[in-house]
Amino acid sequence: MESAVAAPPGGTAAAEKTSGTSGSVPESHSHTSWIEARLCVAGENQETRQRKVQFTIASMLVVPAGFLWGGVYILYGEPGVAPYPIAYSVLTLLDLLLLFRLRRFELFRWVQQVLMFVLPIALQLALGGFVGSSLVILWSFIAVLESLLFGGEREPLWWLAAFVAAVLGVAYLEPGVGIGNHLPRSVVLAFFVGNSVAVMGISFLVLYAFVTDRRRMRQLEVAFLNQEMALRQSEKLATLGGLAAGVAHELNNPAAAARRASEQLRDAFARLQEAERKIASACISPADREALTRLDAEARQRAAKPSDLDPLARSDREAAVEEWLEDRGVPNPWELSPALAAQGLDPAALESLAGSLPAGSVAPIVTWASAVFPVYSLLHEIGEGTSRISEIVGALKSYSYVGQAPVQAVNLHEGIDNTLVILRNKLKAGIAVRRDYAADLPHIAAFGSELNQVWTNILDNAADAMSGRGEIRIRTRRENGWAVVEIEDDGPGIPEDVQPRIFDPFFTTKPVGKGTGLGLSTSHAIVTGKHRGAIGVESRPGRTKFTVRLPIELPAAALEGK
Repeated sequence: MESAVAAPPGGTAAAEKTSGTSGSVPESHSHTSWIEARLCVAGENQETRQRKVQFTIASMLVVPAGFLWGGVYILYGEPGVAPYPIAYSVLTLLDLLLLFRLRRFELFRWVQQVLMFVLPIALQLALGGFVGSSLVILWSFIAVLESLLFGGEREPLWWLAAFVAAVLGVAYLEPGVGIGNHLPRSVVLAFFVGNSVAVMGISFLVLYAFVTDRRRMRQLEVAFLNQEMALRQSEKLATLGGLAAGVAHELNNPAAAARRASEQLRDAFARLQEAERKIASACISPADREALTRLDAEARQRAAKPSDLDPLARSDREAAVEEWLEDRGVPNPWELSPALAAQGLDPAALESLAGSLPAGSVAPIVTWASAVFPVYSLLHEIGEGTSRISEIVGALKSYSYVGQAPVQAVNLHEGIDNTLVILRNKLKAGIAVRRDYAADLPHIAAFGSELNQVWTNILDNAADAMSGRGEIRIRTRRENGWAVVEIEDDGPGIPEDVQPRIFDPFFTTKPVGKGTGLGLSTSHAIVTGKHRGAIGVESRPGRTKFTVRLPIELPAAALEGK
C-alpha cells in the first residue's frame, strides 16, 4: 500500500515535467483519456484535469495494494490487522464505482482523504504504538497534502490540525515504544524505513512540483509583465503619434494663415504707401487730417471684428459702394469697394465723408481708406495666428508637465482644458463640448501628466464612439475629501455584457488595428493604483458616463509608490 499511495504526487511531478519538456505523450494520453472524459468539467484548466486524473489513477492502484498489504499481515502472524487495509481497498473500489457513475469528483476526493487519514491511525492502534506499527501514521499526512492540492484556502489548515491531534491522541492511547505484535523485527524495521522514506519522498515531490510551478508561473508572470509594459509603451507611443499629428495639423492652420497674411501684407503696404503719396500731393487741410485719423481708428477697430454681414448683404454693399465711386470718378472702383464695404463704409457714410472734404481730395482719401484697412486686417490675422500657435504650445507644455515635479498641486480644470486643446483637431468636426466646472474645486496633489493621459483616453474613446458627431459634457464637483470628474457623451453606449471588462488589459471593442485595449486599462491603473482613487462607468444607448474620483490629498502610500 505504501508504494501505491506514493503515486499521486510522484505522478503529478512526472506528468508536469513531461508536459514541460515534450510536445505530446500519445501513450499516456491513450491511458488517461477515458478517465479524463469522465472527470472533465467545463471551464477547468488542463492542470486541474491532469491532477484529477492522476489522483484517480493512484486511487485505482491502491485497490490491489490494499489486498497485498493485508496478505503480508496474515503471512507474518497478524490476521486480525489484515481486515484494515483490505477494507480500505474495498471501500476505495466502491468509491471509484460511484465516481464513474455520479461523476462527482469532489465527493470522491473527500471519501479518499478520509479513508487515507483514518486507515493509518487504525493500523497504528491495532499494531501497538509508533514502533510496532512502523510509524504508519505518517501516511495520514498524505490527506493533508491532498487537501493542499485540491482544497480551498482554509481546508488544509483543518486537515493539519486533525493530523496533529491524531498523533497526540495515538501517543496518549499507545504510550509504549516496544513491539507489541507478532511481526518480525526485520519486517517492522523494513516498514519503518519504507514508511518514512515514502511519505517524506511524497512530501518532497509535492513541494518540488509546487516550487517548480511557482517558478514557472513567476517566469510567465515576468514575461507577461514585460510584454504588457512593451505594449503599454507602444500604446503610449501610438497615442503620442496621434496627438502629435493632431497638434501638427492644429499648428499648421494658424502658421499657414500667418505666413499667407505676411506675404499679402507686403502688397498691402505698397498700396498704402502709394495712397500716402497721393494724399501728400493733394491739398489736405488740418480738418481733413482729422477725418483721416478718424478713418484710421475706425479701420483698426473694424479689422479686429469680423463682419456681421452675410455674403449676399456684403455683395450688395460692395456693388453699391462701387457704383458710388464710379459716379464720383474715383479710379478703379472695383478694387476699392471690397475694403471700403468691409470696414462699414456704405454709400451713406461715404456721402457724409465726401460732404466734409474738398472736391479734389475725395478720390485720394477713399483710396487711402481702402488701402489702410487691409493692412490692419492682415496684421490682426497674423496676431491671431501667432496667438493660436502660442496657445497650442502652452497647452502642450502644461499637458505634459515638462520640467515639473511628478507630484504637485494640479488644477483639474486646467488639465482638462489643455487636453481639449490637444484633441481639438479630433473634436472640432462636429462634437460640442459643454463644461460645468465647480467653482469650489481645489487643486489636488497628483501626478499631473498621467491624469491628463486619463482624460485623453476617455475623451478620445468618446470621440471615436460618436463618430465625430454629438455632445460631450464634463462636470466636476467636490465630495468631502474627493474631487469628482464626470465625462459624459451621447454616443451609442457600451453593451451591458461588455461593461464589466472594459478596464481589463488588452480588451477592446474597436476593430482590429484601431486599438490595443490598453487605454482604459492604463487609465484604471493610474486612477486606482497611483492615486488611490476610483473610476467607474455607467452606460446605455445615448448616454455613457465615466466617473473619476480622486483624493484631494494624495495618500502617503501613493507618494511612496506602494
